[in-house]
Amino acid sequence: MVERTPRRVEPVGTDPSTAYQGVAGAWARGPAALYDRLASVTVAGVADQLRGKLVLDVGAGTGALCRALRTAGATPIALDTSRDMLRRIGETAALAIAGDMCALPLARGGVDAAVSGFAISHIDAPQDALREMRRVVRPHGWVIAAVFGAASASASKDAVDEVARDFGFQPPAWYVQLKTHTEPRSNTPALLTECAETAGLDTIKIADVIVDPGIDTPEAIAAYRTGLAHMAPFVASLPEPTRIEFIARAVAAVRQRGQAVRPRVLVLSSRVPA
Repeated sequence: MVERTPRRVEPVGTDPSTAYQGVAGAWARGPAALYDRLASVTVAGVADQLRGKLVLDVGAGTGALCRALRTAGATPIALDTSRDMLRRIGETAALAIAGDMCALPLARGGVDAAVSGFAISHIDAPQDALREMRRVVRPHGWVIAAVFGAASASASKDAVDEVARDFGFQPPAWYVQLKTHTEPRSNTPALLTECAETAGLDTIKIADVIVDPGIDTPEAIAAYRTGLAHMAPFVASLPEPTRIEFIARAVAAVRQRGQAVRPRVLVLSSRVPA
């Protein structure tokens, strides 16, 4: 695997990219299982048409979409702001690039397709990321993006978060901003469609699905929640005896009143105009 620094890497809006440095290990132990399942859902509708194609994975993280693309017979290029995340991808990606989704270090029409899993909703202007994806994809190529849809509260999430607060956890400012300001820019079919239209994409379709990722046990749910980027650094900062107690109490809270993880996902599929 080769890592390459692009010409320009700049944070966009409230981009929480620095929060993802140093959390790849916790991510792999918890959230990775969910995102592997979500990646399969993201590419399912166009998997046959990506076979043999060079596909850019924008906001690749630890490579869930890259693995799904390999399974579909595509050749993925991984791009993310976090080198820590990119190192986890290994040889699944043909190339790993540290870069900004709103200033992609690729030539116009340089790839056959571009996909993004739960990344464009992390910036203030998701249409800018889609516009860049459109730029680097050849005419008639696919631009695919998945985001979390607006959904009701989760008992499991609330249970873990309440225990975390008892141990002194406070959500970081970037996470509060993400949930209250940034994600709501693209978390409904109408909003995501508007972003795609603004980016100049064609043949826009939105799939609105509830996904069963198989994260059902209290232990798996607690590992998923505590491995997310906004909480993992706090958990890692706890002394080992305290951390063990925290995890045990989080698991017990989920067992008592939690629910299986069933996220609502919106998948945008669109084409680049001729």
